[in-house]
Amino acid sequence: MQIRRAAIGDVQALSKMNVHVQRMHADAYPAMFKQPERDDFAVKFFDSLLNDPQIVIYLAEDEVPLGYVVLRIVRRDENPFMHAWNYIYIDQISVQPEHQGKGIGKALMARSEQAAREEGLDFIGLDSWEFNTEAHEFFYSQGYQVYNLRMWKRLS
Repeated sequence: MQIRRAAIGDVQALSKMNVHVQRMHADAYPAMFKQPERDDFAVKFFDSLLNDPQIVIYLAEDEVPLGYVVLRIVRRDENPFMHAWNYIYIDQISVQPEHQGKGIGKALMARSEQAAREEGLDFIGLDSWEFNTEAHEFFYSQGYQVYNLRMWKRLS
């Protein structure tokens, strides 16, 4: 397996690898998330990400795409309430279901940490929807911990 930086020619594969994650979210929150109708549903989205200088996408592959991680470099200026805070945010991570449990997610997380170090950053942030308990367990196993709790109240 190799992990490399994704390129424009990878948008179809990225979109296809996102289908199972998108379906999981749409099943959990159908009023919020759209069901993907085709494998190429997010091609334009990934194309825009690959053209954003604050975004880095890494692709794990072994003859075929296995998974990916989308990293956003976040730089927040100091303000009256907080010190400057610069970090990498894991916007998306996905490993194809048939390849899960083989160390691909761990390798993508390790590459994310390497990217943060390369940028001179000391933090990596991420979030996960409450229904995705398998992801929570994976993130805990990688040394992540809860630092902020988001809540909502649905009014309709």
